[in-house]
Amino acid sequence: MRVNEQGRSMIEMLGVLAIVGVLSVGGIAGYSKAMNKFKTNKVIDQINMISTNIRTLYSSQRNYNGLNNQLAKKAGAVSGDMFSSESNDTITNAFQGKITILTGNHNGQEDAAYIIGFDGLPKAACVAAATTDWGGDVGSGFAAMIVSGTGDGSAAAAELKGSDISAKSSIAIPGDPSNGTPMSIVNAQTSCSNNANNAIALKYI
Repeated sequence: MRVNEQGRSMIEMLGVLAIVGVLSVGGIAGYSKAMNKFKTNKVIDQINMISTNIRTLYSSQRNYNGLNNQLAKKAGAVSGDMFSSESNDTITNAFQGKITILTGNHNGQEDAAYIIGFDGLPKAACVAAATTDWGGDVGSGFAAMIVSGTGDGSAAAAELKGSDISAKSSIAIPGDPSNGTPMSIVNAQTSCSNNANNAIALKYI
């Protein structure tokens, strides 16, 4: 009888361990998914916050002359949790990818626009950002967006710097009949790669 009881205890112990293991794996997967969703939402909030702060900062200026990462940090256009120190120009997003802030041209006028580039984004975050309605009216100031699967936010931002932007699948322009904003799910899925190093850049005037 004692041997049987010990046998049942061992089996029960193994069963409990198996259940705990399954629950742990499920819990970790669920936590990871929730964290990625949280970070994706935070990226969208960060883009909105930076854009709003830059527009407020330059509300009395004729153009965005002098705007870059360093000035954005010093002027408080980005929150303190997005950089480690004032001594360098690095600003990071919720996925720890780099953020690039620079000026651009619009309608032939130099520094008449500003550009925000994000890199290091997983595909889900890239698609979410690309298909977000960033605004198409004059008040929003949103002028164009480019999505890249290469993961280089500064390169994506540089593509938007000029006045003339060629319409293609990875670019979305408010009011464009074929490549308008928000970017279509089809174009976003094509433009965002399956790796965790996508980039998006948005141009505002």
